[in-house]
Amino acid sequence: MNSQGIQESQKRDLLTAVRRAGELLLELWPGGSSIGAALEIKTKGDGSLVSLADLRSNELITNVITELFPSDALLSEETEPDNATLAAARRTWIIDPLDGTASFLSGRDDFSILVALCEDQIPTFGVMLFPARGQMIIAEHGKGATVNGAPLAVSRNQLLSQERVYIRNFESTRPELSSPAMDSGLAFLKVACGELDGAIIKMSTHREWDIAAPLVVISEANGFVSDETGAVIRCGSGLISYRYVVASNGINHKELLALIPR
Repeated sequence: MNSQGIQESQKRDLLTAVRRAGELLLELWPGGSSIGAALEIKTKGDGSLVSLADLRSNELITNVITELFPSDALLSEETEPDNATLAAARRTWIIDPLDGTASFLSGRDDFSILVALCEDQIPTFGVMLFPARGQMIIAEHGKGATVNGAPLAVSRNQLLSQERVYIRNFESTRPELSSPAMDSGLAFLKVACGELDGAIIKMSTHREWDIAAPLVVISEANGFVSDETGAVIRCGSGLISYRYVVASNGINHKELLALIPR
């Protein structure tokens, strides 16, 4: 499927909005050169954090998407979902305006903005922006994935190696493979660029807005993403029917699935 519903002018305007949101986050980031403004921080019902930075980034991006694509549905971490609209929509934009809020608030640089378009519940277009790292990743079905304009490609390693698998929210059957800790968005990027051979996340705290954009990026970098059974993951309904997300270079996917406790 090709996201032909996105015109080049719309794509430019969307990417401009994402970059503007990234600039806004840097202004508020405690790790910035001019320590950001004091941020009001709240704990949501699921125990995750939300700050003024999340909300302002969300407002900027969702306003632009609503203007550019008024007929499309929206699913954002910081916006109350309209479940009836999501269920009926053929096209849904999935947004995490600040992925890695805890990293952001602690001054780490691995936070990101994630935006994806799903058509018939298949992610077909994705953007990942890491403002503090200066990395803009763009992927579109059938057109590949790039970071700052350079092509991305997964590793070709057939066997899993020490510290080259990102494990999140569970203990794998081979803990020696686990990579150093980082935010999940950065881990997905490292899979897409070949720095990691795989990533497995137990979906205890993550939702569709955490995985939709990385799913397109990894797929277009010639990798593969599935649930714990090896089945393709669909996005856009707001409902999570799987327990794990498994991302790989495609070669070692079965070996990665075996790391999940049974």
